[in-house]
Amino acid sequence: MRNYWMGGVALCATAAAVIATGRLEADEPRRSGPPSGLAMAMSFNEEFDGRGLRSNVWRTAYKSCGKPGSIANRSLYGNRERQIYFDPEFLDAGVQPLAVSGGKLVITARPLSAAVKAKLDAALSRQPAKIQSSALAEARYSSGLITTKCSFEQAYGYFEIRARWTGGKGIWPAFWLLPAKGGWPPEIDIAEAHGDKPTTIFQSLHSKLQKPVTRKVTMAGTGEQFHLYAVLWTPKTLDYYIDGVKTASIPTTADASQPMYLLANLAIGGKWPGDPDGGTVMPARMEIDHIRAWRFTGRPS
Repeated sequence: MRNYWMGGVALCATAAAVIATGRLEADEPRRSGPPSGLAMAMSFNEEFDGRGLRSNVWRTAYKSCGKPGSIANRSLYGNRERQIYFDPEFLDAGVQPLAVSGGKLVITARPLSAAVKAKLDAALSRQPAKIQSSALAEARYSSGLITTKCSFEQAYGYFEIRARWTGGKGIWPAFWLLPAKGGWPPEIDIAEAHGDKPTTIFQSLHSKLQKPVTRKVTMAGTGEQFHLYAVLWTPKTLDYYIDGVKTASIPTTADASQPMYLLANLAIGGKWPGDPDGGTVMPARMEIDHIRAWRFTGRPS
């Protein structure tokens, strides 16, 4: 999703594809799962059917297997993003951007209240000077992040999310993969969007071995409707899909051939999408119906 460590997101080798599947209504079902004819079995399934997030599966900050630790793990501030990823325990502020209801996870981003901003500023004042002077000091919104770091990881397979989000300048939802062993890149971005480009999806690979490759896809319908976003990841290629239709393909680099974990989040602002403007409606939301993964039952080719 991000070039935190490189301080920005570069768009390279951009291509366009159009999906001729017609308009997708909010609750219209689409076929879930990998393309037919592949020997695969489901390896991960989150339906968000409980009363809250499963604590043994989901973390709510970067780099975290237990307590999230530093405020620096709550935003990719090198991108100059304007949100901090909260949960009710963070700063004892009682901010909850992650709600499970009706079989869906809703991530809500909203402006920080004066009281919460004061708590954030006080916490930042106790951080190293580098953190105090970073974009974290300019954070203006709370939002949410979920990751399977330390609970689920996989090399190769089919990874899918069914989701939708609100529009507007500065709204930046994403579903992506990062290496389980840490470090960056590589990074596989299954779907990223800018709220002011409602029919555009970005599908990318970041690698140490080449410049970032991003495919810019024009889809039928908009991001405010539910769609299935997926990648079929093999040792040779990353084939990207929307609603079961292949939209892009990127060769798999050697450094991207390692186990990775899942992330889904709603970022606000930053160098790439730009910051919210007067037309951006808050609170903003990302709604996730399910997240699933399949593994190859034989040797992937």
